[in-house]
Amino acid sequence: MREAAKILGVSVRTIQRWDKSGKIRCIRTPGGKRRVPESEIRRILGLSEERVVVGYARVSSRSQRDDLERQVQAIREYASQRGYELAEVLTDVGSGLNERRRGYLRLLEMVAERRVSRVIVTYPDRLTRFGFSTLKFLFQAFGAEIEVINAREMTPREELVEDLIAIVTSFASRLYGRRSHRYRRLVQGVRKLVSEE
Repeated sequence: MREAAKILGVSVRTIQRWDKSGKIRCIRTPGGKRRVPESEIRRILGLSEERVVVGYARVSSRSQRDDLERQVQAIREYASQRGYELAEVLTDVGSGLNERRRGYLRLLEMVAERRVSRVIVTYPDRLTRFGFSTLKFLFQAFGAEIEVINAREMTPREELVEDLIAIVTSFASRLYGRRSHRYRRLVQGVRKLVSEE
């Protein structure tokens, strides 16, 4: 806050008032402290930035190519409806637990280089299986917003079940390979076990 106040030539108290009135958009740390994104400082100072809107779509396996195309189409339609000029839609085929996905790494690089203003995804788990809130906070710190098209709220139990299945699926595919009988049997067994009340 002090750095932002110094750059803008105002007091910290003024920035706090601006935040309350909506003149500036501050983000909050997990501890509740205000942070002023660099993009907001640049906006107030009238400095132009060349930033783009990108989409991100992911499926777990090649057999889900149709779903990948549906995600890409949904992102394009969403951007068009809101008047966003969509630069590109990055795609990956792989587990949401895999942090070495090519499209995902490219997205992180673009955000870190402050080239992205907005990232559009169909569901939070398409971007990452764990740590979506952390990723959202980091993107905001670099001046990028994440927009989720279908933000269905899951119960804590549903979320835990989904996470457990994702972990088992990821590790079983590494151990046995996705096409093996052992992999299918293990994943089906876990699904059956967690679906029983």
